[in-house]
Amino acid sequence: MDSRRLLGLVAKGYRLGLLGLSLPIILGEYFHPQTGSEYGVDTPTKLLVVGRMVRNNLAIPTGSSFVEHLVIATKALQVPVDQGGVLVECGAYKGGSTANLSIVAALCDRELVVFDSFEGMPDPEAEDREHVLIASQQIHTYEGDVWNAPLSEVRANIRRYGKLSACRFEAGYFEETMPAFDEPVVLAFLDVGLRSSAETAVEALWPLLTDGSYLFTHEAKHMEIATLFFEAEWWADHLDDSPPGLVGAGSGLGLHPGDNGFSSLLAYTIKQPDHEAFQTVDDDGTKNVVDPRR
Repeated sequence: MDSRRLLGLVAKGYRLGLLGLSLPIILGEYFHPQTGSEYGVDTPTKLLVVGRMVRNNLAIPTGSSFVEHLVIATKALQVPVDQGGVLVECGAYKGGSTANLSIVAALCDRELVVFDSFEGMPDPEAEDREHVLIASQQIHTYEGDVWNAPLSEVRANIRRYGKLSACRFEAGYFEETMPAFDEPVVLAFLDVGLRSSAETAVEALWPLLTDGSYLFTHEAKHMEIATLFFEAEWWADHLDDSPPGLVGAGSGLGLHPGDNGFSSLLAYTIKQPDHEAFQTVDDDGTKNVVDPRR
């Protein structure tokens, strides 16, 4: 075996080993007894969900990981059961993340509304063709029609690996479908690639997010999108609000082991973080308010 290939396999095995050892810490909040308790989701059910998500990540090509999906699932399971609203995903690709989130939506008896053109990305404007990754200063280049998968393929993947009955698909580019959407949203996940798409999604969803809700983005390391959540002028002009900031901007949440420590592409912000839903609970019952803007 080529020595370079051998070293690559050793490095991959080492990272997988680290990930396995770190999962009890990373998923500590997910496995907390209070997470999901209002929905009757117990530890055996959570373990089954983990197993299904791992399998789905292997079976369906996706740009995000089951660990990231479990972090999102944790917050969905912590939404009070009597709080009305849907889950929203913007950007589905082949349905890998959609299948996993649909399982969680079904457990919460909520609808997962999926926005995607199912024809790939729109043709990017000049300023959106290249994105700088903050942590590494690498450049990602985008062209129209990438990340393309037809709705029929996405539906087939979710039917086989997720909960198709929990999903509603809004097919079309965001500027065509999102302005008419006006339902309460308890959690949103954006995996959109382009700054223009992120702007459209945030402008449409932010007023619909219920107090204390999480908005996740899978573009934590992309400067053009991460900085959106800090731009006072944009938030004042488009939403008459102040920017909420972004937890994980630049490096992402520390979920995956890499050459320079733990990172990921996942980050989040919170609408009105002083809300009760933003309290974490210690094992002794002590409540702690989490504010990402501090």
